[in-house]
Amino acid sequence: MHSMQINSKTSVHTIRNAAQRSAIERLLNTYLRETGMTDPRIHSLDSLPQFSAVFKDSHSDEEPMRIVLPRAKAAIAGTVLYLSPFGHHRYGESFWLEEMDKSSIRKIERLHDLAEIVLLELSHDLPDELDRQNRVSEILAHIENSLQKTEVYMRHQLNSLPFWKAEGEKKFAAAEQALLSGHPFHPAPKSSQGFSADDLARYAPEMSASFALHYFAAEPGLVEEEADETEEMLLPEQVLKEARQKLGETQQHYRLLPCHPWQAQYVKGWTEVQELVKAGKLVDLGPLANPVYPTSSVRTVWDPAHGYFFKLPLNVRITNFVRVNPPEQLKRTVDASRLLKKVSEQLPYDHFTVLAEEGYRTLNIPAVNEPDQLKIAESFAVIFRQNPAVQPFAESTPFVVAGLLEKPMNEPEPPLMQAIRSAVNDGEKALSSDLLTTWLERYLEIALRPLMYLFAEYGISLEAHVQNSMVTLQDGWPVHFYVRDLEGVSISQERAAELGYFDGIIDPHSAALYPDAEAWHRLKYYVLVNHFGHLLHTLAFYGGADERKLWKIVGEFLQSSGLFDQDRGLPYLRSLLEEEHLPAKANLISYFQKRGEKPLYVPVPNLLRKREEDILPWKI
Repeated sequence: MHSMQINSKTSVHTIRNAAQRSAIERLLNTYLRETGMTDPRIHSLDSLPQFSAVFKDSHSDEEPMRIVLPRAKAAIAGTVLYLSPFGHHRYGESFWLEEMDKSSIRKIERLHDLAEIVLLELSHDLPDELDRQNRVSEILAHIENSLQKTEVYMRHQLNSLPFWKAEGEKKFAAAEQALLSGHPFHPAPKSSQGFSADDLARYAPEMSASFALHYFAAEPGLVEEEADETEEMLLPEQVLKEARQKLGETQQHYRLLPCHPWQAQYVKGWTEVQELVKAGKLVDLGPLANPVYPTSSVRTVWDPAHGYFFKLPLNVRITNFVRVNPPEQLKRTVDASRLLKKVSEQLPYDHFTVLAEEGYRTLNIPAVNEPDQLKIAESFAVIFRQNPAVQPFAESTPFVVAGLLEKPMNEPEPPLMQAIRSAVNDGEKALSSDLLTTWLERYLEIALRPLMYLFAEYGISLEAHVQNSMVTLQDGWPVHFYVRDLEGVSISQERAAELGYFDGIIDPHSAALYPDAEAWHRLKYYVLVNHFGHLLHTLAFYGGADERKLWKIVGEFLQSSGLFDQDRGLPYLRSLLEEEHLPAKANLISYFQKRGEKPLYVPVPNLLRKREEDILPWKI
């Protein structure tokens, strides 16, 4: 196990170095995955005498590596501490740049220099030289933005209590706010454009933020909504009470719209909004009721005393795109939730919950032109999501899975490993393979089985990546699994027709519908590559296990699960156990080609794949 202990007296230089190492790891792993290079190690230095001096001081557990960038006429050299068969590599502290046309090697001191040469290599796919330069500069700015914010977050976390040591509402909030480094295969996972330094301190979950929401009250004729619950259920009682006190007698029937305080100031600068306020059709109520906590997604907020999360629009570019709630996303979310509510009544799993989206509310201003109408609608829209963590708190409070997998600055391992140790009250460094296997098998039962069942039986593919997934731990063991955020649900169009979903449940033209192959493709990425790829790597790296053996356990579970026993299910099982590759989202290349909304995918090794001698009997 490789870790770095950091205490509250850590120097600025050490924090900056930790942030830079995290950023370099993500950039290199993303580049290697998306260019198909699974192993960058150099197995012999005999043919590369220029590197002998570079690697002479390497530690015994480090292996030399070299990443050739042929179109940039360069190579990046360094060392590998841990080679992951699924691409979650860990690197040594130093990197060198070899410029082939100059026959020179120099040490890389900054992330900027390493990122620039990687981006220059990718830029050769763009024919226009000026476009290439502009794109490289733009993405470099995102990478630098992400690095700077990661450094700020790391510095803040040094003074924070680890979430598993917190109590009550602080425990849930701290787990949501513990993600400092973010997506392991994104070149700028913490990039955000729109927040100032002061905004960051006020509103970033990584800064342990909490704040009161800003509220508007709108004339009912200007409100578009679809919700299964009443106003009294969707909004906190204290909000309703304070709003009634602020509204005049003729405005008591106005509909309330919660708004992120940053967003409130942003939209109040628009002429259209100012005119509505001036006409009395929209009332600016200001901040109301108790503070809420921003969750890991930044714009979804949690009120520990209320039954719903609020997924709010935020005109801030977070990673690849601005996070607003367009009408199409509102409709697809509600469609998916309506179907899942009906299906959930039939699920044979009491340890699995899909958090319902109870509806949405936004402004619809018919008097303005269509672009402005869309701008206002997507910038005011709020989605109401079921909250599984409401006061009073108990042991059943779940944690976001992403928070369990990321190692805090001042701890030797992620919270997940702390949980597993507590399962056997074992403070020893070594964890037995039997313990890891048993823990994983229990997790597969509560998470993977129902996720696969939903697709096999109902054609529903959930976007259950680690940030959309939550798990309840009891004495360290996984006992209940949750999936949230239904915007990314994909429903098989073919199965929807076959199962009668168009008979009053969802519209045949719903944006939640996808061709069956695409819904399956998305499930393989979000559940297996993103979620289980990250989980299994964490178990292996910190638990001293073999990543491939953990994947084999998952494959054996799928094969023996009975989920795909019907004729219709066999092709899906075959694709998991026989195909050479799984799909992975290409965040770097998509970033480069400005395809954030419609990302590209690349093939990655399928570690579920069985060897020829183990092929399923029904293939014969």
